[in-house]
Amino acid sequence: MGKYIPVTLNNITALEFQSSLPQGKVALVCEGGGQRGIFTAGVLDEIYALSI
Repeated sequence: MGKYIPVTLNNITALEFQSSLPQGKVALVCEGGGQRGIFTAGVLDEIYALSI
């Protein structure tokens, strides 16, 4: 099973590169609805534009 890394507005250090994470497939879970869904779409567009 994968490793759960919680990220909140007060704790974004989890987004830093961690070499201890296993290599392989990575999944990104996006949640939201309504206005949050629009924000999520914008974030995903930027991730795609940066080729991350």
